[in-house]
Amino acid sequence: MESRRGVSSSQARSLYWLVAIYIQLLLLVESSQNRNLQQASRKRRLQPYTDNTNTIRHGPAMKSFQVSDGSWVDCVRIEQQIASHHPILKGHIIQISPPSYMNWQQNHIESQSRGLHPQLFAREHGGCPEGCIPVERRDPKQPLLRKFHTLQLHETPHEYATTGLQSSKAPYKGSRAVLSVNKPKLGKPKLDYSISQLWLVAGQPLNTIEVGWQVGGWQGSHSYPQLKTLLSPRLFIYWTADNYNITGCYDLTCSGFVQINNKWVLGGTLSTLNINTKKEQEISVVVAYDSMIPGWWLSISDTTIGYWPSSLYTALNSSATNLLWGGEVYPAGQKATAMGSGAFPDKGYPLAAYQRCVKYADSSKTFFNATLQNKFVSHANCYNSSVQQGGFTDWGSYFFFGGPGCIKHP
Repeated sequence: MESRRGVSSSQARSLYWLVAIYIQLLLLVESSQNRNLQQASRKRRLQPYTDNTNTIRHGPAMKSFQVSDGSWVDCVRIEQQIASHHPILKGHIIQISPPSYMNWQQNHIESQSRGLHPQLFAREHGGCPEGCIPVERRDPKQPLLRKFHTLQLHETPHEYATTGLQSSKAPYKGSRAVLSVNKPKLGKPKLDYSISQLWLVAGQPLNTIEVGWQVGGWQGSHSYPQLKTLLSPRLFIYWTADNYNITGCYDLTCSGFVQINNKWVLGGTLSTLNINTKKEQEISVVVAYDSMIPGWWLSISDTTIGYWPSSLYTALNSSATNLLWGGEVYPAGQKATAMGSGAFPDKGYPLAAYQRCVKYADSSKTFFNATLQNKFVSHANCYNSSVQQGGFTDWGSYFFFGGPGCIKHP
């Protein structure tokens, strides 16, 4: 009897543990289902904010901050950002989580000991609350800043010092570079501008994505209390799908780009610590295509900012045919406007402006060092570009560019 009771007790214990494990599995499945349902319910869709004027604009500010440069930043709900007004993006589900390959073959040396540039708003205020994005406040009475020219490198009055890859039928799926951040002098601060950027280009009419920093040229879309703000380098993005005609704009001044980051202000001032000193300041820029969205994702200094949905484009909807890197200047006045740091490339490091770790991605989702050969300089006596490779072990493909500019004669 004791033996039978012992067997019965052992069986009972086994049955107990089987039931317990089964119940635990049921609870895990139910928990997973509930979590999936909660995640689905938390999916954010673009929802255009409208008022009595039916103006295309961001939603109302949930919180506002004044930055030390005198500008204001409004925190708006991510669902009510201006991208929600684009007819193609009606009901668009915001992709909160960036694709994992935004760090394709990330080389940690790119940001190692380089003092990557903090943005002023993020450094001073830490960012907006979760669920909001920062938007630079703009005077609604001022016209929007637009690029009013085509990307024809032989045209004036725009000046260029660029390098790039040869036009290719093989699709380019990404571009990246680390840009030195400088503070070039402008001949006419309220009209001129000076830029360091990268371009992704495709099609006719021209489709572009452009990212970098810019000094000046902001009188059309910003109202600042002090002139010094115009002279500070500012982060910018730009896009067009019709050769700068109707589509596209700077930053978040029109519907298109979908921002998900709550710290970086597109159009906002970059910290000007150590500008034009021997300790360089930099930003790392990555633009990479994702076929799952589909769209082009933007990362600044290892922080994902947001993306351009492919539906915005006609030719740049899945790949680029040309990649460019370098500087652009618009000298409106007769005084010289500098590009980069204002030094010619032959001054080298650390005096001349540069872009390093210049890479491109192909359809295999792999970044390669770019063999820079498609150089263009509009006026070599004003600005120039000098391609280098292998001079610094952690710079990969790189080039120096810029110059003091030339005095224009009437």
